[in-house]
Amino acid sequence: MSSPTIIISPLNWGFGHAGRMIPLAAELQSRGCTVVFAADRQLLPMVGQELPGTRLVELNSPRIRYSRLLPQYISIFLQLPVIIWSAVREHNSLGTLARQIRPSVIISDNRFGFFHRDIFSVYITHQLRVPFPRGLRFMEPLAAWLHSRIMKKFDLCLVPDYPGPVNLSGRLSHDIRHTCNVHYMGPLSRFSIDRQKGNSTSPAGPGCCLILSGPEPQRSLLLRKVKQALPGRRLIVLSAEPVSEPDDKDVNVTYFIGADRDTMRNILTGSTMVIARSGYTSVMELLSLGRGAVLVPTPGQTEQEYIGSHLNGRYGFITVSQEDISMIGSLHGRTAGNGSPPLPESYPLLKEAVNTLLEQHEE
Repeated sequence: MSSPTIIISPLNWGFGHAGRMIPLAAELQSRGCTVVFAADRQLLPMVGQELPGTRLVELNSPRIRYSRLLPQYISIFLQLPVIIWSAVREHNSLGTLARQIRPSVIISDNRFGFFHRDIFSVYITHQLRVPFPRGLRFMEPLAAWLHSRIMKKFDLCLVPDYPGPVNLSGRLSHDIRHTCNVHYMGPLSRFSIDRQKGNSTSPAGPGCCLILSGPEPQRSLLLRKVKQALPGRRLIVLSAEPVSEPDDKDVNVTYFIGADRDTMRNILTGSTMVIARSGYTSVMELLSLGRGAVLVPTPGQTEQEYIGSHLNGRYGFITVSQEDISMIGSLHGRTAGNGSPPLPESYPLLKEAVNTLLEQHEE
């Protein structure tokens, strides 16, 4: 039997969804599969850098915009027509792409419309339950039902987390009744690919590291607040995209834009403190390096607020609200979570999930 061709397409809400598909793609390639990565234009250079030789296909979709004034869940709610239209458009685009490439498997990371009724389709998410603010918690069952309707369009759902009580996503993907074919695949991290590599000296020298991610205007606001909270201290900024209005006169700040995996690994492991949004991909990648961090959830983004709360005091993470970010200077050198249960090895879960995927697609 010839090796299967697999199309992978991540959501375009930042670089995190594409980043966590890279270790899955690498594992599939190691099994002899041909991987085609279909993603938005701004994501393709990172994927090409991480997976040289992989076929890249541009598949754009509208970018969700965040408000300076409204909570992020309200901003997203107001853009639901755009999200629905995007799902319909990407479903139609997949039909054209499938006729050209003739894949055996389609993998969608949170792209609702990226499935095909005649091709084995896989859905990846760490949110089986969509979190709502406390005052709107009564709407969660309805959102979970709607999400399950989307998931039933797919043949298999993979969750990038541990299956048991020791996990990273908490109630987002646990303690919920599964109505679909759900399989836990363990946390995913680009830094787990080259497992034999050790650490070397950070190219920027020791200092605090800020992983700058997420949408504007909160992205620039985080950078500004962190610089104000750490006056005179060495700050290394890791960003996948160019930084808006960087202060070139500040000799204490060094920017690394679009750094490769080895450079990022060395900076993160060599830094005295890491500060990051509580995005799920950032959490998975930090834990794969054995690093905790100060987590600063994006205000109004309920998923990040929940993850920050769930991980606060565990596995080396301390969560600080953006309003209280001035206190991070006092956290320098502190660690959290000394009583946390040890995390299981994740790679066996990824191998098992890929086995399940390949076996079920042949049935």
